[in-house]
Amino acid sequence: MRPRSVLFAVFLLVSSGVGAASLPGLAASSPDSDALSSTADIAQNRTQTNVLTLTQSSVQRTNFTQSSANASAALTIRDTRISRQLNTKRTETTLDSVDVESERQAYIRRALTEVEIRTSELRQEEREAFRRHSTGELSTTGLTVQLARIDTASEQLAQNVTRLNDAAEDIEGFSVRTRVDAIQLELQTLRGPMRDHTAEAVRGEIPSSRVYASTTADGVVLTTISDDTYVREVYDGSRRVPTSNAQLTPEEIDTLVRQSYPTLWERWGSSGGSARESDVWITEIPYRRGKLTAFIDKDTPGRVFKEAQTLRLNRTPPTKQMNSSRVGLRLTVHPSYPGGPMLIKVENARTGDPVRADVSIISPPQSNTDPVPIGTTNSSGALWAVSPQENFTVQAIKVDTQSVVDMRVQPVEPNRVGAPNGSSSSNGSTGSTDVTESDEIRTVEAPTVSTSTLTSQSLAAPSLRRR
Repeated sequence: MRPRSVLFAVFLLVSSGVGAASLPGLAASSPDSDALSSTADIAQNRTQTNVLTLTQSSVQRTNFTQSSANASAALTIRDTRISRQLNTKRTETTLDSVDVESERQAYIRRALTEVEIRTSELRQEEREAFRRHSTGELSTTGLTVQLARIDTASEQLAQNVTRLNDAAEDIEGFSVRTRVDAIQLELQTLRGPMRDHTAEAVRGEIPSSRVYASTTADGVVLTTISDDTYVREVYDGSRRVPTSNAQLTPEEIDTLVRQSYPTLWERWGSSGGSARESDVWITEIPYRRGKLTAFIDKDTPGRVFKEAQTLRLNRTPPTKQMNSSRVGLRLTVHPSYPGGPMLIKVENARTGDPVRADVSIISPPQSNTDPVPIGTTNSSGALWAVSPQENFTVQAIKVDTQSVVDMRVQPVEPNRVGAPNGSSSSNGSTGSTDVTESDEIRTVEAPTVSTSTLTSQSLAAPSLRRR
């Protein structure tokens, strides 16, 4: 892996309240009740944040799964951490034993080369996991555990690199900062909020949550909702171009950010620190209820290739609701894009009082597929859930009764990164050739999220960060 000079540039867009990245949708409901009604709206919502989606691929697999404790997976991740920690300890021991500065310099260079090689190997392991999952060779459990293991290895390698850099700074006239920055950033692209919390999920430290996973041979989308926090992670390796001398200027990067996230840009503006030339920029967009982080490849033509988002879902999304009423129950759904957060509410059709109801989803390909339970509405009659990929039916049964209300829902197209503001028709697809509810719901299926690390971000002035 060739060292790449790195810029960790941060654009801070401060929002007083950006809602969930949801869009109004289209749904049809079949009359089958004594009092049935539904509403639909197909107009695109122009106020929602754009999101990164996978580039359209002929081989793509989308699946849902449920996280839970798994001792075997936990041990696999633990062994990876211990192995890398021992490697860091060996580095420290060797550095302490070498007194001659020239020998210390040579050792630091060799150790960094080893980290670069290992980073390249981790990238290949990640790509292979994407490919095998997209073709059905690897279960969703296997995918998420593998990504968590890579995340853990990357974290430990980053700590080792930090130790090497500290040792280099103690040598007068010797610096490896540019090389270290490049390695640290590449290691960061191998990590993410969904992967980072898989270890907690398999150890049983986090409540179970339903997870959406979609892969192509070059990328992955992982999303979940845990304790009313929506988490989305996307990596698309096909958007990364070979390193070249044709790199975007800071002004061109500024334009790219504006084009990638036009809604945030137009509503909240942006500012950033001055910086030197680099290959990769990281844009952080914190707002009151969450944060969006985008990795941008600066080599021409320049594009977002990785994105992570966390969002507290504590208010109704600004989308057109769809209603269906039956046997005294009113079911309301705010549709979202595939893998996006949708709000489901159940109320008394006459009084509007909230109703506690068990909610299930019936997904294709068979119309008679058994309902898959996704949760129970809270005291306000509300439940946040991740939207499936294709048309589905939401079914709600009032707790301790046989009263049932359902509604057919069609997910909506997202506003995609790179598309004109409000458009959903550019650079990517969430289409799938294999959509199933779950193929391994019996064990740990995917990461969940520790809400203690996903609370609102502090609002700060623009700054330039280095890793």
